Amino acid sequence: MRRRSPAAANAAPAPERVAARVGASARRLAARALVRRALDLHTVGLEHVPRHGPAILAARHYHHLYDAAAILASVPREVHVLVAVDWLGSGRRLACMRRLAAAARWPIVWRAGAGWRLNRDGYRSSLDLLHEGRLLLVFPEGYPTIDPRGGRQRAADGFLPFDPGFLVLAERAGRGVPVVPVGLWYAPAAGGGWTVWLRFGQPEVAVGWGPAGRRAHLRAVEAAVRDLSAPPT
Repeated sequence: MRRRSPAAANAAPAPERVAARVGASARRLAARALVRRALDLHTVGLEHVPRHGPAILAARHYHHLYDAAAILASVPREVHVLVAVDWLGSGRRLACMRRLAAAARWPIVWRAGAGWRLNRDGYRSSLDLLHEGRLLLVFPEGYPTIDPRGGRQRAADGFLPFDPGFLVLAERAGRGVPVVPVGLWYAPAAGGGWTVWLRFGQPEVAVGWGPAGRRAHLRAVEAAVRDLSAPPT
């Protein structure tokens, strides 16, 4: 896949740019409608999300649907979500999701099994987005706590270990990409739905970490996400 520079992205034909903006606005409006219907959402720390340039949001993964919806509804710039598609199996559902993700420029990955080609393409697509100065949302745990496909064994605090792939992306993008930790805390709301606290923390910046530095930064981001996901006081 050919890398697109920010200049190349901005030089796209006018109808393509307009369609991209309309699509991003439609996804944000859909996310806000879902949030209004299902969540009592409280957002803190949006000032930590860069207004321009490449960045990665590394978020807790609690709910398979509402996590991304809350973030898309709250962040004022376009968010590209790294999405897993292995739970769709094969056939029409997978083909439909791949078309929708391609239209939104949401990279896709296969968390287990023989989907390595999708992972290669998802990695390249994620790098392209960062090179173009875009905002990428990742869920380093890989699997949500509330998962229609069934839960996984978790630590006592409810988290899964973080996969370091997002830090590899940040480092290889080569532009001092900030990684913003994002916490999510859920509780059932009295009238139905959920009360949700969405918190954005101070970013970590990827500059030539290497394996040892990457491990240290992974621990730092993971700890920050845990702290930001604590119950409100």
